[in-house]
Amino acid sequence: MYDTGILNEEYKSKIDPHIRIKDLLNHRTGIDDFLGDYYYIDICFDLNSVWDPYKTLSYVTEPYYIYNYIDPEKNQFSYSNTDFILLGLIIENITGKKILSVINKYILNPLNMKDTYMAGVDPYWGLTSIPGPNAIGFEKVIDTWIASSELITEDAIAVYSSTWTSGNMISTAPELARWAKVYYQYQLRNGYIDGNVFNEGDISSSHFKERKFGYGIEYLKHESNSELWGHTGTIIGFNSLMFYMPSKDISIAILINDHRILRWDILDAILDYINLTF
Repeated sequence: MYDTGILNEEYKSKIDPHIRIKDLLNHRTGIDDFLGDYYYIDICFDLNSVWDPYKTLSYVTEPYYIYNYIDPEKNQFSYSNTDFILLGLIIENITGKKILSVINKYILNPLNMKDTYMAGVDPYWGLTSIPGPNAIGFEKVIDTWIASSELITEDAIAVYSSTWTSGNMISTAPELARWAKVYYQYQLRNGYIDGNVFNEGDISSSHFKERKFGYGIEYLKHESNSELWGHTGTIIGFNSLMFYMPSKDISIAILINDHRILRWDILDAILDYINLTF
């Protein structure tokens, strides 16, 4: 990244030049997550500004640990949204194209995902520029539910442009379900569904016995021993889960217009239904 000019020398104290692409993919970098207090404070002061990835990287502080470039496999797992920002910069540098163009060419168009968009990039800077109709996000403040647009703004341009390739895909449940299966099959075909690739993650619900992260894919083992492969996402006003269940050849996509609800309980109920019915 430094040799090609993606990053200036000033970043070297925060982002080790020896870090490999696969380390970014499975979060063995030690790089600080830009989503810290200073980031949130500055976002709130200027919610309609357009951020570029380098402004986002300016909120990266000291690494969680010193990256071990002599024996990279010994580096610890530490989930960081910054890793995905760096991957986005690498993709743009290699292809010479904007990230949305690359996503359209290699993912959305081939899979006919006509109702899936990336927010925070031209021409979809904010939520109102996304073709609708779209759900309205909500947040619970004390005992009252209010639209997330009342906490930030309706478009939230700064939120989406700053988080860039760490998320921001807006889709429908059918298209997410299709993507979950295709992505699992891609990982399986390329040998990435391998125990050596995956790192233990925090378990967020008593309904699940295992949670691991691989190359951009998440693994869950339910209390029923059902295995799921996919990913989750959350941002103010919204959260989502998409998983593929190979044993049943079933995809699950859950879209919720609130980011604090007990989404794992919803997934658990769906899995119980699937296991009883199919």
